Amino acid sequence: MAAPRVAYVPFPYNFPMGGPGDRERHRAVARAALALLPGLEEPGEAELPFSW
Repeated sequence: MAAPRVAYVPFPYNFPMGGPGDRERHRAVARAALALLPGLEEPGEAELPFSW
C-alpha cells in the first residue's frame, strides 16, 4: 500500500528533516509540509524546495 500523499525532500535516506541538530531547517521543512495540506485534494507527491 502506498502513502496517499507525500511531501518529498531530496535529502539522504534517514534524514527527512535535514541534518541532526539543524533546528531551523527542521522547522522550515515541517512548516513547508504543513503548508501543503490545504491544497492537497488528490493523492500524489509534492516536492519541497529544499536541497541538501
